[in-house]
Amino acid sequence: MNFGGNQYASIFSTKLSSAYNQLRGDLGAPQTAGETIGKLVERIQTSPAVEDRRTAVLGLKGLSRDWKEDVGNAAMESLLAVLQHDAPHDVDSAKAVLETFMQLCEVPEKPARDDPGLRFTDVFLSTATPFHSLLNMLSTSPSFYPRFYTLQFLSQLLTSRPALSQSYIMSAPPPGLEGILSILDTRAREMLRNEALLLLPVMVAGNADFQKIVAFSGAFEKLFEIIDKEGGIDGGIVVQDTLTAVGSLLRFNVSNQNYFRELSLIPSIPPILGFPAGLTADAQSPDDYCLQYWPEQKIHNTGLVLGLIRMLILQSSMASSNVTRALVELSLSSNAPNSIKSQSLNTLTPILLSSTANQNLLSSLQLSPLVPVPADDANPNGGFVREGARPGVVTLVDSVVEGDAAGGRSLRGRAAGVNMFEAYVTGNDDARLDLLASLTPSDSPSAGSTILSGLLDLPSTSSTPFDPYRPLFACLLLAHLLRSSEHAKKLAREITLTPPGGEEEDKASLIQLVVGNLMMASREQAEAVNRTAKDGIRPEGSEGMDEEDWTRVMVGYLVLLCTWLWDSPRSVKEFLGESANLQILIQPITQTTGIDPLVQGLSAFLLGVCYEFNREPGEITRATLHPILHSRIGPDQFVSRMARLREDPRFRAVQPDAFDTDGGAADHPVAVPVRDVQEGAEGGEMGVEEDEGLELWFDWAFVDFWKNHYYTIQRSIAIEPDAVRGSGPSSSDEGETASIIMSLRQKLKAQTDEVMQLQSRLSKINDENRAEKEKLSKEVSSLTEQLSTLSTSLTTSESAQKDQSAHLDSLTSQLEAERAKSASTSSLSSDLERTQADLKTTKEMLSAMEKRAEESEAKLKEAEERVEAAEKEARESFIRAQSAENEKEHEDLLVLLEEMSEKRKKDRERIKTLGGEVSEDEEEEEEEEGEGEDKA
Repeated sequence: MNFGGNQYASIFSTKLSSAYNQLRGDLGAPQTAGETIGKLVERIQTSPAVEDRRTAVLGLKGLSRDWKEDVGNAAMESLLAVLQHDAPHDVDSAKAVLETFMQLCEVPEKPARDDPGLRFTDVFLSTATPFHSLLNMLSTSPSFYPRFYTLQFLSQLLTSRPALSQSYIMSAPPPGLEGILSILDTRAREMLRNEALLLLPVMVAGNADFQKIVAFSGAFEKLFEIIDKEGGIDGGIVVQDTLTAVGSLLRFNVSNQNYFRELSLIPSIPPILGFPAGLTADAQSPDDYCLQYWPEQKIHNTGLVLGLIRMLILQSSMASSNVTRALVELSLSSNAPNSIKSQSLNTLTPILLSSTANQNLLSSLQLSPLVPVPADDANPNGGFVREGARPGVVTLVDSVVEGDAAGGRSLRGRAAGVNMFEAYVTGNDDARLDLLASLTPSDSPSAGSTILSGLLDLPSTSSTPFDPYRPLFACLLLAHLLRSSEHAKKLAREITLTPPGGEEEDKASLIQLVVGNLMMASREQAEAVNRTAKDGIRPEGSEGMDEEDWTRVMVGYLVLLCTWLWDSPRSVKEFLGESANLQILIQPITQTTGIDPLVQGLSAFLLGVCYEFNREPGEITRATLHPILHSRIGPDQFVSRMARLREDPRFRAVQPDAFDTDGGAADHPVAVPVRDVQEGAEGGEMGVEEDEGLELWFDWAFVDFWKNHYYTIQRSIAIEPDAVRGSGPSSSDEGETASIIMSLRQKLKAQTDEVMQLQSRLSKINDENRAEKEKLSKEVSSLTEQLSTLSTSLTTSESAQKDQSAHLDSLTSQLEAERAKSASTSSLSSDLERTQADLKTTKEMLSAMEKRAEESEAKLKEAEERVEAAEKEARESFIRAQSAENEKEHEDLLVLLEEMSEKRKKDRERIKTLGGEVSEDEEEEEEEEGEGEDKA
């Protein structure tokens, strides 16, 4: 890596050249790469001067680019020695050896099983000591470069061998993990902080327990300080990396999500988006929030924030902390790109779902949407103006039916608005009644009048430009108002309107007007098919609607009628009140060409609904429909039409998140390409996003409804006409009463579910604490056994050392005596040699025993540190206990820890009695722990 440029590299260039020249001079001729590597390794191992060892490392670094495997095979052990002995004290050696390790341990994206980079990584990680040396250097080095390259090398190791590297971080002596997190401090050097931000997601990947440790070590607070310091979503790539790090701690980790909420960080989210804190509900949002400049990086950062919100859905907090208000303003009254608007709407959907507080907030909000102003001589770049304030629900419905005034058609945003509308009316009977009451033509726009206009206003001719999604989305919105509510269906049946071009006295019911438009769309679709057959392929860019456009309109009306007539005998009676209405269903089912399978399948389903729920007296009865189904259509064809709908790719493609087309991953939002983004907040033309390849036919609510009832309708036609239950004039009245009762029960159920969720969350936290306590107890027990074993081993080693020392003294005395006799007696020479050989062997044995004693002491110290860490973790778990039962269990664990401490004290006294050393720091730490336990 060439970080630092030529200036820094030049410091070592002469030394590297000198190293090669010396090697050539020593040997008298050019050498092979293997010989050069061997000579450099020998210099590291034998040279007493740190400068010579550093120069040799630089030589190995240069050779590792072309002879990576040769350098790694020969030099790994020597480089590890430099890392542990030279690097902590010599900045240049640290930089050189870290760069060399990074080259040797570099692994391609898809490595082979025998990749040398992986093999050298495994050598480096064969023990924890080198890894702990890196963490120590990160915390203690006074220089920038060793810390910078340490962060990069740690990221490399964690990517190649995540599980082992994570375990080494968790087992590292202090500061360990805290040393890494301290670099996230806003006062830290920015380049180091930015490198630590890249390390954090890699460090915690796939390890929920480690994610919890990092979160509880203060990571969330540090990360949000960085976001605030960098200016929120305007903060560039640093904010992107920080939000990605936050997402890596929250994703799929319920414990961290709960902890985040407890930290009260949710209120800090709106300021990140630029929404002012403390804005009252009746105050208009400021212009600088609704009208912003949206460069690509800001779009990406905003997508990440929205992804975090989707992980943290806590409906009451979202309403009280202004998160809901910020998202509503962003999606419905700003100049944000359509990708951001659709993501905001999708984020609002779970926030609003069955949440009275958030639904009431949307009902009470007054929004001032932006309208684009075309460019003219006075304003060559165009711009935006804010409309007058109008209710938030009106703005939402208008954006769905008419499209976003500030961003064009935007199918993604309109489809996401359908989902949000469904969440708004779910469990919200007051909103349903208000919206149904407003389903009347009006000069002043209302939500109901907009739905009605989209539902009924069709072009008079096929050549008139028209948006086929307008009636489709209007039908979907009305279907959500009527679904599962007989009372709502009754109110809709009572709506009567004057048909277009008709007289005042010619009023018709809404259901008959919908059927009339379905007939009109069917005729236009047939004419479009005939024109295509006659004239050939329709020229690209020609005005008017083609057959697919009219098919989409027909699908919308059929979806609405299927929803409206389901389990509503009186609605079925009104539909069948006009005999011509039956033909509009039979004709496409029996048609063999020129008709879309979607229309055929929906028509068959709707005809089956009419048969199943035809329970009110009328001209067309079940007995009338039975021969039509069994003779004119036939059971096989009836089932086949619905089966073909079920298998149609356009139907099967719809999933619960099908309208969430911008993706849901917090760190990977899919941004739709933007062109012609405005040059500034005050002017410029809004970027228009392409809906390339996107088409919509259904929403998930209808697809789910259809799948749940498909087999019911398929089997219904096999039932005889008179084999029906619940028929009679009172069934609808009872249904209406049951609908009202059901609505009240739904509200009660929503409140009960919320209480149950809170109780379940509390129970889960208690279970987690209990499991964590048991885990720590087992670990403490295991470490205690290890400590006992190591203490015994140390005692044995010290005893053997004393015996060997006594034997050495005896042999030394014999040697002195033999030397005194050696001058006069030549025969003793051989005895002297044997004695010297014995003495050498004994010294080697003594040295080995001393080494074993040192290793035993090191293992003992490591075990003690692990015990101390376990004790510390156990104490923290006591503090987090939330119930009386946990407190009692924690008291039992404290007794156990106190007994352990006493046992440790006795073990230390035994070690001291046996001649082992116990540092004063350890004794003071033990006394402090004792005092801490007494206080606890």
